[in-house]
Amino acid sequence: MLKKLAVVLALSGAITLVAKADTQTLDSSAATTNNSVALGLTNAGATQAIVGNAAWAAPLAGSSWISFTTTGDTGNSNFYTVPNGTAVTFEQQFTLNGTITSAFLDVLADDTTSVVINGNTLYAPNLNGSYPTCSSIEIGCLASTEGVFNTAQLLPYLINGVNTLDFTVYQKAGSSFGLDYAGAITTDTDHRVTTPEPGSLALLGAGLLGFALLKFRS
Repeated sequence: MLKKLAVVLALSGAITLVAKADTQTLDSSAATTNNSVALGLTNAGATQAIVGNAAWAAPLAGSSWISFTTTGDTGNSNFYTVPNGTAVTFEQQFTLNGTITSAFLDVLADDTTSVVINGNTLYAPNLNGSYPTCSSIEIGCLASTEGVFNTAQLLPYLINGVNTLDFTVYQKAGSSFGLDYAGAITTDTDHRVTTPEPGSLALLGAGLLGFALLKFRS
């Protein structure tokens, strides 16, 4: 009789996989991005949002142009000219949990930047290229030279756990200097949930009632 009851109880539950989607945003901002400024630079400080040079593209959606001081708008009274040859690394860390289903990352920079994920170089700039208005090729400060990276390009370098995204921004020729990036990574995590179905609940009730009657007769 106990075996029969066990069968009824087993039938009463339905195992359902519920997919939970999480999205990790990536954006250049004073709140999310740290910098490691090269020694010897003046006016160097924590990452801050800046007003871009008038020739630059507008900031990407959800982000802002950033730097280590006022290095964007040349009309700013506190404008600081970054010496040619300067390289400054900006970094954001983020945590992923689950199966990555989609990802994208868009990048702008003046003059240009590398893109490195967890120590793996996704993009290495051509430092011997032409720099009429920032870089004339990917990655620069104009919409025509925006770096665009998709799921297939990002996926091999992303891991479950803590990830590190690095940009080393180079000043090659010119006065203004800055970085702008935006992206998102979506992950799915399956959760096992036991949910009794209406028919199963009726079966369970009948089984328990039958068990009780047999118990009473004995």
